[in-house]
Amino acid sequence: MQVETGGQTLPPGVQVVWDLAKAHRRATATHEEICINGLWRWQPADANGDSVPEGRWGYFKVPGGWPGITDYMQKDCQTVYPHPDWANVRLGGLTAAWYQREITIPADWTERRIAVYAEYVNSYAAVYLDGKAAGEIRYPAGLVDITSVCRPGQRHVLSILVEAMPLQAVMLSYSDTNAARQVKGSVARRGLCGDVYLIGAGRGARLADVKVDTSVRQWEITFEAGLTDVAADAQYALHARVSENGRPVREFTSRPFRGSEVRDGRARFTENWRPEKLWDTHTPENQYDLSVSLLDADGEVLDEALPVRFGFRELWIDGREFYLNGTRIFLCAVPFDNAQVGAAWASYDGAQESIRRLQSFGINTVYTHNYGCEPGSHLSFAEILRAADDTGMLVSLSQPHFSHYHWDAPDANRTNGYAQHAEFYVRVAQNHPSVVMYSMSHNATGYSDDMNPDRIDGVYETRNEWSRRNARRALAAEQIVRRLDGSRIVYHH
Repeated sequence: MQVETGGQTLPPGVQVVWDLAKAHRRATATHEEICINGLWRWQPADANGDSVPEGRWGYFKVPGGWPGITDYMQKDCQTVYPHPDWANVRLGGLTAAWYQREITIPADWTERRIAVYAEYVNSYAAVYLDGKAAGEIRYPAGLVDITSVCRPGQRHVLSILVEAMPLQAVMLSYSDTNAARQVKGSVARRGLCGDVYLIGAGRGARLADVKVDTSVRQWEITFEAGLTDVAADAQYALHARVSENGRPVREFTSRPFRGSEVRDGRARFTENWRPEKLWDTHTPENQYDLSVSLLDADGEVLDEALPVRFGFRELWIDGREFYLNGTRIFLCAVPFDNAQVGAAWASYDGAQESIRRLQSFGINTVYTHNYGCEPGSHLSFAEILRAADDTGMLVSLSQPHFSHYHWDAPDANRTNGYAQHAEFYVRVAQNHPSVVMYSMSHNATGYSDDMNPDRIDGVYETRNEWSRRNARRALAAEQIVRRLDGSRIVYHH
């Protein structure tokens, strides 16, 4: 695709490539996902403006945090190619910016539900197609349906205004975007900090996501899927196909169920299976591919989800000992900072290099070093977790910190945003064998003298009201996470 550069001259070797035929994509018979990362048009924005700019475009790469904020933890690693009109703007104080690129909708998506999906958005994004508002995405991720405003086979201009808002502003933006802009607060990592996709999915009953849990103690495998637009009186079934390097391994089919039986938009079933190969710290190559389909009453495929990779393994605690797949394991852990440092370190190669270095001197476990999950606290974990899977590094993934949310309302567990955000991080982790724990409530559930070796027997405790309140809220947050994922260890860090 020939791309107009708006009068800008890019350095030799730097090209804008928007040809979707060259983009990374994954597809099944009913679902396709095309990555639209890369060099986008970009420019600083007036947070109060809502008109797509006609000129003054420079370029910046997606994904990645905006430059200008560097310290001991955060480094710039991606180049801004500025327009002369704003070449001298100091980007460290930027709170809003425009992105733009062209997309050509695949011609064979005539019967598809077409959407733009972005994850790790820091923090609020207004999406425009051909200059017209199409929808909004809020931290940490979201999807905008553009089916009604695009045409398969046609080229369109996709523009996104991203505003770096603190968490409370993001929550306020659901009801009042203008008021949200007045909330003061800093966001360290700003912009489109994760992958962006063009998605073509089915229009009827379909699968939203796929989760697999494995148990070595029970030799069981549980398949779970999010379901969308299922009819209450229709009959369905889930079909799971496990393969290894393209070779079929096992197939499983759930009992039939009606749409009215689906709870919280999810269906699951468990089967007995004792695979030949287990994922472990010394056998990380033992991974399988899983394809899950939604079937109708006649056994015909209504939707086939994109394949996911998983490893069969289980970590558990027995008394004071950890066991991985039945073998006692001693965990040697350090914090892992790559998602805080920058896009280069959060890439697959960057993460793998860091992990290999840690493993060389005996580290077998890391915990993600963001002590909360509010907007700007980190970049994408996608490639970091894939690298951990492939190298056999155990991971404890941070969940949102309870202290960043309001818990006073009677229905706070459902309405304060915590459950929504925790679910995102569970979905991030759910099929990665490397993620064996969730860490929560960092540095907030202690009490006076809690480091005294004479008083850590679990009996002695002197908590003041502040400490008791924190403990109650931390346990409420823990229960939310456990309801979403009961297969992993949860601890308060």
